[in-house]
Amino acid sequence: MENNFLTQTQVAFHNLNGLVNGIAMDGRITRNEYEALKAWCQTHEGLCTQEPFDSFYKEISAKVRIGTVGAEEIYELKEILEKHAPNFEETDKTKADLHFLQGVCYGIMADGDINKYEIEMLKKWMDENDHLSASYPFNEIHEVVENAIEKGKIDSEEYKDLVKYFKEFLKIE
Repeated sequence: MENNFLTQTQVAFHNLNGLVNGIAMDGRITRNEYEALKAWCQTHEGLCTQEPFDSFYKEISAKVRIGTVGAEEIYELKEILEKHAPNFEETDKTKADLHFLQGVCYGIMADGDINKYEIEMLKKWMDENDHLSASYPFNEIHEVVENAIEKGKIDSEEYKDLVKYFKEFLKIE
């Protein structure tokens, strides 16, 4: 049970870290992105039965509860994540990075749009984390991202492909 709880808190931590970074990629925070942060808090409140997750969660939810999230709050959320990161390290870096990527994808999609700048930032992150290149769905998402960047725009086909892979990865119907 203890090990399962640790795994759940690690996944939740890395997903949130990716979510915050995905939201911040295009430099603007929309109401829908704020709602995604609130949803993360609501979903993971049940993990607050033990430390260190309880302290981490309280800091995060206090920032989200204020009602608005702007650039300053995103910066503060990133500081909280950085401070608590040692408590949620995973022995399998691939899993941790895939959980982070899952959060990034959710953050990018949270506003209902995938723009060129977000795709360029995602590609940069993927290039820096090419140790995931043999991992599904990293490999497929990376290919779609590269195709979109090669064309210089995200046409309706690339957009559909990205949404499809993001939803599959996020397990959203």
